[in-house]
Amino acid sequence: MQASLEQLSQITVFVGLETADTLTFQPYTQVQRYRKGEIILHEGDRLPAKLYAVVSGLIQVSKTATTGKETIFRVLAAGEIFAAPALLGNGISPATVTAESDCEILTVERDALLKAIGQNPEIALRMLMVFNSRIQQLHETVHGLVSERAIVRIARLIQYFAGESGTVRFFCLITTPIV
Repeated sequence: MQASLEQLSQITVFVGLETADTLTFQPYTQVQRYRKGEIILHEGDRLPAKLYAVVSGLIQVSKTATTGKETIFRVLAAGEIFAAPALLGNGISPATVTAESDCEILTVERDALLKAIGQNPEIALRMLMVFNSRIQQLHETVHGLVSERAIVRIARLIQYFAGESGTVRFFCLITTPIV
Protein backbone atom coordinates (compact mmCIF):
# COMPACT_ATOMS: atom_id res chain seq x y z
CA MET A 1 0.00 0.00 0.00
CA GLN A 2 1.17 3.55 -0.69
CA ALA A 3 2.46 5.60 2.26
CA SER A 4 0.23 8.32 3.66
CA LEU A 5 1.45 11.89 4.13
CA GLU A 6 1.31 11.29 7.88
CA GLN A 7 3.53 8.20 7.61
CA LEU A 8 6.04 10.09 5.45
CA SER A 9 6.16 12.96 7.93
CA GLN A 10 7.25 10.54 10.68
CA ILE A 11 10.49 9.60 8.91
CA THR A 12 13.37 11.71 10.26
CA VAL A 13 14.71 12.70 6.85
CA PHE A 14 11.27 13.93 5.75
CA VAL A 15 10.18 15.74 8.95
CA GLY A 16 9.01 19.27 8.24
CA LEU A 17 8.83 18.95 4.45
CA GLU A 18 6.16 20.98 2.71
CA THR A 19 3.17 18.91 1.60
CA ALA A 20 3.92 19.79 -2.04
CA ASP A 21 7.45 18.35 -1.71
CA THR A 22 6.12 15.14 -0.16
CA LEU A 23 3.39 14.76 -2.78
CA THR A 24 6.04 14.55 -5.53
CA PHE A 25 7.39 11.22 -4.31
CA GLN A 26 4.39 9.81 -2.42
CA PRO A 27 3.19 7.77 -5.45
CA TYR A 28 6.59 6.00 -5.44
CA THR A 29 6.29 4.78 -1.87
CA GLN A 30 5.15 1.53 -0.39
CA VAL A 31 4.41 0.46 3.18
CA GLN A 32 4.60 -3.20 4.11
CA ARG A 33 3.69 -4.77 7.46
CA TYR A 34 5.81 -7.39 9.19
CA ARG A 35 5.04 -9.51 12.23
CA LYS A 36 7.43 -9.85 15.16
CA GLY A 37 10.23 -12.27 14.22
CA GLU A 38 9.76 -11.95 10.46
CA ILE A 39 12.84 -11.38 8.33
CA ILE A 40 12.61 -8.09 6.42
CA LEU A 41 15.95 -8.41 4.60
CA HIS A 42 18.34 -11.35 4.50
CA GLU A 43 22.08 -10.83 4.58
CA GLY A 44 23.33 -11.19 1.01
CA ASP A 45 19.98 -10.32 -0.61
CA ARG A 46 20.06 -8.10 -3.68
CA LEU A 47 18.17 -4.98 -2.69
CA PRO A 48 16.01 -2.90 -5.01
CA ALA A 49 17.22 0.72 -5.30
CA LYS A 50 15.05 2.22 -2.58
CA LEU A 51 15.25 4.13 0.68
CA TYR A 52 14.08 1.94 3.58
CA ALA A 53 12.60 3.40 6.77
CA VAL A 54 10.76 2.20 9.88
CA VAL A 55 7.26 3.72 10.09
CA SER A 56 6.25 1.90 13.28
CA GLY A 57 7.68 -0.76 15.57
CA LEU A 58 11.27 -1.89 16.12
CA ILE A 59 13.70 -3.71 13.87
CA GLN A 60 17.00 -5.42 14.60
CA VAL A 61 20.00 -5.29 12.26
CA SER A 62 22.35 -8.25 12.79
CA LYS A 63 24.99 -10.34 11.11
CA THR A 64 25.81 -14.00 11.61
CA ALA A 65 29.43 -15.11 11.46
CA THR A 66 30.49 -18.35 9.77
CA THR A 67 30.85 -19.75 13.31
CA GLY A 68 27.12 -19.16 13.84
CA LYS A 69 27.60 -16.30 16.31
CA GLU A 70 25.08 -13.51 15.80
CA THR A 71 26.14 -9.90 16.33
CA ILE A 72 23.43 -7.29 16.79
CA PHE A 73 24.56 -4.05 15.14
CA ARG A 74 21.65 -1.91 16.17
CA VAL A 75 17.96 -1.76 16.98
CA LEU A 76 16.07 0.89 15.02
CA ALA A 77 12.78 2.51 15.94
CA ALA A 78 10.09 4.41 14.07
CA GLY A 79 11.41 7.23 11.91
CA GLU A 80 14.84 5.73 11.27
CA ILE A 81 16.28 4.80 7.88
CA PHE A 82 18.30 1.67 7.06
CA ALA A 83 19.75 -0.44 4.21
CA ALA A 84 22.06 2.26 2.85
CA PRO A 85 23.66 -0.10 0.28
CA ALA A 86 20.32 -0.17 -1.56
CA LEU A 87 20.73 3.53 -2.35
CA LEU A 88 24.43 4.25 -2.08
CA GLY A 89 26.32 0.99 -2.36
CA ASN A 90 26.46 -2.24 -4.25
CA GLY A 91 22.81 -3.13 -3.61
CA ILE A 92 23.67 -6.18 -1.47
CA SER A 93 22.29 -6.38 2.06
CA PRO A 94 25.28 -6.54 4.42
CA ALA A 95 23.13 -7.73 7.33
CA THR A 96 19.86 -9.39 8.24
CA VAL A 97 17.00 -7.13 9.31
CA THR A 98 14.36 -8.70 11.56
CA ALA A 99 11.12 -7.30 12.98
CA GLU A 100 11.59 -7.01 16.76
CA SER A 101 7.90 -6.17 17.08
CA ASP A 102 5.04 -5.88 14.65
CA CYS A 103 6.18 -3.10 12.37
CA GLU A 104 5.63 -1.18 9.17
CA ILE A 105 8.45 -0.57 6.71
CA LEU A 106 8.30 2.21 4.17
CA THR A 107 10.25 2.26 0.91
CA VAL A 108 10.76 5.12 -1.54
CA GLU A 109 12.02 4.38 -5.04
CA ARG A 110 15.50 5.79 -5.65
CA ASP A 111 14.65 7.86 -8.75
CA ALA A 112 11.71 9.54 -6.99
CA LEU A 113 13.89 10.22 -3.95
CA LEU A 114 16.61 11.79 -6.12
CA LYS A 115 14.02 14.03 -7.76
CA ALA A 116 12.74 15.07 -4.30
CA ILE A 117 16.33 15.77 -3.18
CA GLY A 118 16.78 17.96 -6.27
CA GLN A 119 13.78 20.00 -5.17
CA ASN A 120 14.75 19.97 -1.48
CA PRO A 121 18.48 19.28 -0.81
CA GLU A 122 17.77 19.31 2.95
CA ILE A 123 16.66 15.65 2.57
CA ALA A 124 20.18 14.66 1.45
CA LEU A 125 21.77 16.62 4.29
CA ARG A 126 19.55 14.84 6.81
CA MET A 127 20.49 11.47 5.33
CA LEU A 128 24.18 12.40 5.55
CA MET A 129 23.71 13.38 9.19
CA VAL A 130 22.24 9.94 9.96
CA PHE A 131 25.06 8.11 8.18
CA ASN A 132 27.71 10.37 9.75
CA SER A 133 26.34 9.65 13.21
CA ARG A 134 26.53 5.91 12.54
CA ILE A 135 30.10 6.19 11.25
CA GLN A 136 31.09 8.13 14.37
CA GLN A 137 29.52 5.46 16.60
CA LEU A 138 31.41 2.78 14.68
CA HIS A 139 34.66 4.74 15.01
CA GLU A 140 34.17 5.10 18.77
CA THR A 141 33.41 1.39 19.08
CA VAL A 142 36.52 0.36 17.14
CA HIS A 143 38.67 2.82 19.06
CA GLY A 144 37.29 1.49 22.33
CA LEU A 145 37.99 -2.11 21.33
CA VAL A 146 41.59 -1.27 20.53
CA SER A 147 42.48 1.09 23.35
CA GLU A 148 40.44 0.30 26.47
CA ARG A 149 40.39 -2.53 28.95
CA ALA A 150 37.58 -5.06 28.58
CA ILE A 151 35.70 -3.96 31.72
CA VAL A 152 35.61 -0.35 30.45
CA ARG A 153 34.36 -1.51 27.06
CA ILE A 154 31.58 -3.54 28.65
CA ALA A 155 30.56 -0.61 30.86
CA ARG A 156 30.44 1.72 27.84
CA LEU A 157 28.41 -0.81 25.86
CA ILE A 158 25.89 -1.17 28.69
CA GLN A 159 25.69 2.60 29.01
CA TYR A 160 25.19 3.03 25.25
CA PHE A 161 22.39 0.47 24.94
CA ALA A 162 20.67 1.68 28.10
CA GLY A 163 20.62 5.18 26.61
CA GLU A 164 19.49 4.01 23.18
CA SER A 165 16.90 1.45 24.18
CA GLY A 166 16.07 2.31 27.77
CA THR A 167 17.09 0.19 30.71
CA VAL A 168 14.15 -2.21 30.41
CA ARG A 169 14.71 -2.76 26.66
CA PHE A 170 18.46 -3.24 27.22
CA PHE A 171 17.79 -5.76 29.98
CA CYS A 172 15.58 -7.72 27.55
CA LEU A 173 18.36 -7.64 24.92
CA ILE A 174 21.02 -9.01 27.26
CA THR A 175 18.80 -11.64 28.88
CA THR A 176 17.30 -13.02 25.67
CA PRO A 177 19.32 -16.00 24.46
CA ILE A 178 20.56 -15.75 20.90
CA VAL A 179 20.02 -18.97 19.04
